[in-house]
Amino acid sequence: MFISIAGDDRKFCSQLQALLVGQDHKVTMLASLEHVVESLQGLVPHLLVVAPEGDSDSAARLLKSIRDDAGLRRLPVLCVNPQGGSAAGVGYLDAGADDFINRPFNGQIFLARVRSLLRRRIWNGDLEEDEVTSLRCGPLVMNLVSRQTLLAGQPVVLTRLGFDLLAFLVRRPNEVFKRELILETVWNYPVDVATRTLDKHVETLRRKLGAFGSAVQTVHGVGYRLEPPRQDLSKTRR
Repeated sequence: MFISIAGDDRKFCSQLQALLVGQDHKVTMLASLEHVVESLQGLVPHLLVVAPEGDSDSAARLLKSIRDDAGLRRLPVLCVNPQGGSAAGVGYLDAGADDFINRPFNGQIFLARVRSLLRRRIWNGDLEEDEVTSLRCGPLVMNLVSRQTLLAGQPVVLTRLGFDLLAFLVRRPNEVFKRELILETVWNYPVDVATRTLDKHVETLRRKLGAFGSAVQTVHGVGYRLEPPRQDLSKTRR
């Protein structure tokens, strides 16, 4: 999806950008909070992230301007202020923000809130899941915003952990990943968690994917990789 970020702290905005790009979103950085409305007139994003510093009055003014603009009124806005308290959040929400994140800031919560706002637009019919936020591997399609998995057009119900694991492997096919790296990078588990935990999730994932599950291969003594199937195995899914 196409997301714009506007904020006062360029370093923090760059961190938000890196998180979003890591989820395959297209991201643009707007110059400042003062000129956001003008910047959005040419190309309206699917979501706007506003990252003010402190209890910024400029953010509240921006939100009111967006809601007063006929062309931007339906644009979902997520305010992120790791320094702000609950009072600031109430002010932003009353001014027109759709959601607000304050301290302590957590990157995974931020991405989940982004998915939630975009998913709402998809379910309302305002957007369709696009190529940027979809992963494909043979008959497998993963929609990252709606978190829907399709195999030969049929839905496959995965757990949150199973979905995240499969998406991680599909993004980088044929590459071998150590168990410890997957646990820490994909699930944010501490390094001392037994790797058997991962193995059990992989077993469940393979079972749900049926014949396609053989694409998730064990590299003994190392970890796992996804090898794209050379033929359509999806018709034999259990």
